[in-house]
Amino acid sequence: MKERWFNYRPICLVFGFLLLGSVFSFYLLKAIAFVVTLALAATLALLTLAIYKKKPQYLLVPLISFVVGIGMYHLAVFNFNETISYTPTTIEARIYNVSDEENEMILVECDSCVFNGDKINDNLILYIYDNSGLFNNIEVGSVISFTPYRFYKSDLFYYKNPSARLYANDLKYTASVFISNISYIKTDKNVSEIIKEQTKENLYSGLTNENAEIAYSALFGDKDLLADKQYSVYKLSGVAHLLAVSGLHVGIIVGILNWLLKRIKINNWVKFSIVAGFLSLYSYICGFSFSIVRASIVALVLMLSKILGKEYDSLTSISLAGIIIFVINPFCIFDVGFLLSFGCVLGIVFLNKPIYKALRKFKVQENIAQALAISMATTISIIFIMAYFFKTLNIISIIANVILIPIFTIAFVCVFVVSFLSLLLPFISYLLFPINYIFSFINLVATILGNLAISNFNTLEFNYIAIIVYFMFLLFVSRICTAKYQYKILSTLPMVAILFYCLL
Repeated sequence: MKERWFNYRPICLVFGFLLLGSVFSFYLLKAIAFVVTLALAATLALLTLAIYKKKPQYLLVPLISFVVGIGMYHLAVFNFNETISYTPTTIEARIYNVSDEENEMILVECDSCVFNGDKINDNLILYIYDNSGLFNNIEVGSVISFTPYRFYKSDLFYYKNPSARLYANDLKYTASVFISNISYIKTDKNVSEIIKEQTKENLYSGLTNENAEIAYSALFGDKDLLADKQYSVYKLSGVAHLLAVSGLHVGIIVGILNWLLKRIKINNWVKFSIVAGFLSLYSYICGFSFSIVRASIVALVLMLSKILGKEYDSLTSISLAGIIIFVINPFCIFDVGFLLSFGCVLGIVFLNKPIYKALRKFKVQENIAQALAISMATTISIIFIMAYFFKTLNIISIIANVILIPIFTIAFVCVFVVSFLSLLLPFISYLLFPINYIFSFINLVATILGNLAISNFNTLEFNYIAIIVYFMFLLFVSRICTAKYQYKILSTLPMVAILFYCLL
């Protein structure tokens, strides 16, 4: 029997080459010779493999996915750049997001835009300058009318990379106005905003202001309430993912739902439908962030595989989630949230088991070895992502995650259950008072570890090509690749060379 390096996973190939097509399009005008050379080399390698194995799908599936990725990238850019050709004299819009006040200016995002009486299906970024101390009147759900003193098309490449957030929220326009020139029309909050507003009030009634803001961010992934210093503490200690709804949060929620539904004798398909419906609602409330969409799809695929009696493949389910997200937003790979979410889970798939087995050989206790392995795997996997976006590399996060994740899990379960029940019975929110001590301890540990001088240091700047090649490297050195060691070394040498080139 011929040696096989990988099990053929077409969904994984489709996902990977869709992303490669998007990255190729972005770098085509920046480093045309380099990316074209890489593309031709990859095509030649796939062609050789397809001929050697006599399986044309080894070339066709990646090639078609790559071309589709290129096409979707350029189509997304074209659609976003299609805007109105005039400057509106009057704008009516509804505020759906409010950022913190800074330098007498507040940034809001608006939908339901009407320009000069015409309904526009695109959204707006609005800079509001306060010259009258009226910022308190600006809130989510407010429908306002104003005449902009500045108006222009939003720049999709303002931060050099395509903005996945601008595209996802259809924020095609940017305007500025003084708050004294804004007229308030009415309040028009949607279901998501009403739920979040009520939950916020309930959290403030049961927790201290600081802990309520932490809990609110953990529940909805919304960090607008957090002060920069408060969020910085979590970021420096390497546990900022606790404040973004991700696989940890979805796993806890699915665990709670399964525990409750087991007490009721219902059909597995009914159970699946309830969980799917709840996760859909929760994703809607959280704004369909990349991390919660990925985690929800993976959780549902896992449930579905058990119902159908099929073997669950983590790589395939992750790739399926990635394909769905890419179809919705071809710029997803340029978003730090997407990269961190998928990077962490891929790191666990690639590295968790070998690290765990190595720790067990050194007689590390089983539970501690499991926690350390997951923390080390995620830290190693996102090294290049952290280097590219934040120019820092956190090495204390391994300890921080081992200490804080179990404690945070207890706090999140309590906050989630009480917050959900308090929507119907608001007085229940006072049961959150004891949770103040847990959040205070989490804040204390995060502050201590984040302030350690060794926790962060400057790193070299990487790029998207380096990030992709790095994950290919992790794939080849992981146990998923079953090739002999000498073949692994030979196949990874070109990847190492590309990484060094990217550094230069």
